Amino acid sequence: MRRRTAGLYVLEATTIAAAIVFFIPFYFVVAMTFKTPEEMTGFPLSLPSSLNFDNYIETWKLMRFTEVLGNTLLITGATVVMLIVFGSLASYPLARQSGKIYYFVYMFFIAGIMVPFQLAMVPLYKFVNTLHLVNTYHGAVLIYTAINLSFTVFLFTGFLKSTPKELEEAAWIDGCSKLRAYWVAVFPIIKPATATVAVLTSLSTWNDFLIPMLFLQGQTHRTITIQLYMFVGEHVTNWSLLFPGMVLSIVPLLIAYLFLQKYIIKGISAGSVKG
Repeated sequence: MRRRTAGLYVLEATTIAAAIVFFIPFYFVVAMTFKTPEEMTGFPLSLPSSLNFDNYIETWKLMRFTEVLGNTLLITGATVVMLIVFGSLASYPLARQSGKIYYFVYMFFIAGIMVPFQLAMVPLYKFVNTLHLVNTYHGAVLIYTAINLSFTVFLFTGFLKSTPKELEEAAWIDGCSKLRAYWVAVFPIIKPATATVAVLTSLSTWNDFLIPMLFLQGQTHRTITIQLYMFVGEHVTNWSLLFPGMVLSIVPLLIAYLFLQKYIIKGISAGSVKG
């Protein structure tokens, strides 16, 4: 009993220490947003002298934050919807059928996880440019969907294998087609996997820099990450505006994560808990 209690104390102390370590960078970024350029040259971890929001106001104007936020929300939201719809539909037969062709298709999707994007970057750009999809929202959405589809199918397939078949069979008896039975009986119970796909895809798409830099070169199509780069120069970086821009870009994702975190944990652990 004593050993168990001592171990619990050690575990709690380790957790608190880890939380402090992970909190320090977040504190550093937020504290720097309220500092003047003179204060930034001092001790980096010191508290700002006052809560001055001038840096946020100037950053918002220079970044045209409302516009780039709308672009980022549009691309991220459309990508998430595409992945949830097509990824879940593709995973459904792969999870329910056991033939060799289904296994081959599933392995094909798994192989896509192992191929780095940088390997196909040049031919992909030529292909997208041939289709006149460069500098378009739908072009970027299709690229993000293709890149994330393999992992989405892997996650949905693993979760669907743990769901009972009786629900869809009951829907078939009631006269539903296979597609309608899926949307009515199966899709509502895979909410944890759906939330996991939504959050992980949102994170990777929202924070991505390479694809917008290559495929969204016009001023009107820029995302937050590209617009943040305007504060980084070859010789000088405007830290007093870069840090507020970073905080502004984090807030929407942080809010989404707070609402969906319980579903993410269920979605990741369900496949290992349910045989």
